[in-house]
Amino acid sequence: MKKLRVGKAGGLYGSGLILMGVLLTGCPQFQETPAEQQNANDMDAAPVDLGESVRSCSVRVEYAEGASAKSVAMAGEFNDWDESVTGLERVNGLWFTELELEPGEYAYKFVVDGEYEGEPPASEPTKWSGNFENRNLIVPDCTVPAWNVVSQDVSEDGKIEVKLQFVSSRDGSKLEQESLRITVGDEEVTPSFDAESGVVTVSYDASSFGKYSIRAWGKDEDGHTAEQYPLWVPMWYEEEPFEWQDSTMYLIFTDRFLDTDGGMPQEPIQGVNAIAGYMGGDFRGIIQKIEEGYFDELGVNLLWLSPVYENTEESWAGGDGINRFTGYHGYWPIEPLKAETRYGDSENSADARLKELIDKAHERGIRVLFDVVHNHVHEDHVYCRENPAWCAVTCTCGSPGCAWEGPDGKPLTCQFASYLPDLNYRNHDILKRQVSDTLKFVEMFDVDGVRVDAAKHMDHIIMRRLRYELNELEKQGATPFYSVGETYTGGDGYGLIMNYVADYELHGQFDFPLLYPIRNTFGKDGSFRDLEAAVLRSEQAYGDAYPWMSPFLGNHDIPRFVTESLGNDWDPWSSSLDVMADGPQDSISDEQWNIINRLTLGFAFLLTQPGIPLMYYGDEIGLAGSGDPDNRRMMDWQWNAGQQELIARIRALGQIRQLYQPLRRGTRRELYVDDSLYVYARTEGSGESVIIAMNKGASRVEEVTIPDELGLDGKMLKSAVSPRMMQVSQGKLSLSIDPWEYLILVEE
Repeated sequence: MKKLRVGKAGGLYGSGLILMGVLLTGCPQFQETPAEQQNANDMDAAPVDLGESVRSCSVRVEYAEGASAKSVAMAGEFNDWDESVTGLERVNGLWFTELELEPGEYAYKFVVDGEYEGEPPASEPTKWSGNFENRNLIVPDCTVPAWNVVSQDVSEDGKIEVKLQFVSSRDGSKLEQESLRITVGDEEVTPSFDAESGVVTVSYDASSFGKYSIRAWGKDEDGHTAEQYPLWVPMWYEEEPFEWQDSTMYLIFTDRFLDTDGGMPQEPIQGVNAIAGYMGGDFRGIIQKIEEGYFDELGVNLLWLSPVYENTEESWAGGDGINRFTGYHGYWPIEPLKAETRYGDSENSADARLKELIDKAHERGIRVLFDVVHNHVHEDHVYCRENPAWCAVTCTCGSPGCAWEGPDGKPLTCQFASYLPDLNYRNHDILKRQVSDTLKFVEMFDVDGVRVDAAKHMDHIIMRRLRYELNELEKQGATPFYSVGETYTGGDGYGLIMNYVADYELHGQFDFPLLYPIRNTFGKDGSFRDLEAAVLRSEQAYGDAYPWMSPFLGNHDIPRFVTESLGNDWDPWSSSLDVMADGPQDSISDEQWNIINRLTLGFAFLLTQPGIPLMYYGDEIGLAGSGDPDNRRMMDWQWNAGQQELIARIRALGQIRQLYQPLRRGTRRELYVDDSLYVYARTEGSGESVIIAMNKGASRVEEVTIPDELGLDGKMLKSAVSPRMMQVSQGKLSLSIDPWEYLILVEE
């Protein structure tokens, strides 16, 4: 077992770093050297010594790009945009100044030789002022104390040790020891405390693998609470170091997954077709399946929960203007910090159950993503009640002169519906409130990452600010977060997707351009040649971000794979045929075998691809459904022979992905492809290789060239999904494969 380190860090959490007696607020925006920006994939922070024990109120601003400039100044909201007031001094080619300002956030630009700079670097926090996006000078409040995370460590035997420093406000008031409270997970612990240095040492013995987040509360002797109240340092103790590419993601619609009450504790909302109303699924249903090991059996270790916010209790017209919907889906939020009441049950509240759900998931090594809805709110949202101007009516997407996209499009300002105000993040008050509430919600429930809804309909500033704040947490030693976006696009939408992916924005996005070739290949009669060409396009378009992307067979916004494959994609309100559920109980019909073959071959491809593959709830049993809302049916838990055969295959594939590391972290290489046969390898730097083969046509025997660098020559290979054995000899694999068979070949 390897020694596990979750990262060591130093600096003022969320408020800057004390260095050389000068406060660098929001660290990156004052370090103008791009080389000092943190790489998104290098999330471990280095240990540092203790910082100053008292906060400074000075901020140092540096500009490293003006080596040949004759003058550099700052103009911004703090000096009424007067470039003659705040000049920078040059020492050894570096321009800098030190300021003392009231706490807050100030838009500013550098003025170089009398010329205002243009757009600010995308890698830094920004602030809109009027019609211009500017750099953002974030000045923390030095009149209150703050926590500094000095170091943290998790040993191979579960010994957790964290050192925190209580940094006094500028007045020097020290920590009031009676106010100090430390928890590890839900357990309160007694730390040691050095009054002289202000260092608090937390020691804890983890009894089992799982998540052990540290929280710290404290006040100074003058009664001022620390800036972080509480300080939150999420940590994991795991058998092997985790990378996000080890994840297999599963999307759950809570209301449609499992109802543990046999009904609904709340009354149904009247005037709504049953398919668009609440069906009673609850958080306890997800907990039940976690405890039964349902997700473990599927190889799933990342749950994406549909939005958990409290939603409106009224029905509203859908896109057709006729049929009405409830907020069962979660995308009509009215509260930013409260879970949907209906997801609770007869014995416990939604908030309590959600916390229990996440705790139970963490105990089994399963991470959880919150689906964050930032593009809009419902008109009854607390933001609209408190600040009506934030929710001004614009135009409805798709109406005349207000297209979703294109030359006449208004994708950043149009409303998805007349009752869903679009949030304008160029209003900095809205930006700060939304990000603050999101981080608070994530911390409240100890969540591991976010899925960002409707990325292309929002200004970059919201996703960049959220990522900046998550990165600040990681610099304090927090376990790495994951942010994945949804940019619904067509088969050529690579550029649009990558427009939002960067070290300073989203880690990755769902690979919509690859979705369509996947469905055409496995659901219809498309060629493997076209699928390989699509994979290559994704690899080339996404570059280093490719391992952070999420390939998928289906989601909640499109007809189900099964329904589209069979061509019975009817009206989404008419409940299309469910071939798998309606088949014979104790045998498997030819029509079901057709679906089983196509869907399992599709999953064999999906679960052997780079990235973070997504399963949509119900696809593992072949659930049917046309478009929304038919594609969000209640999950079926009573399975016939056909459904049992399908899920058994997908479970095996999911577990194989977790068993063989090259399938998660290895590079991909095509070995053979024609219209009906597809062979490729996943290889890791250690030399371990896995070969994947799949056949949609007649039985084949094919000589496949195996490159020497795979290290398989002379090796006997066994199939992880069947009894087959094959040998690589003189650089050739004599591949024998039956119709609709898939092989995952590993060294015996």
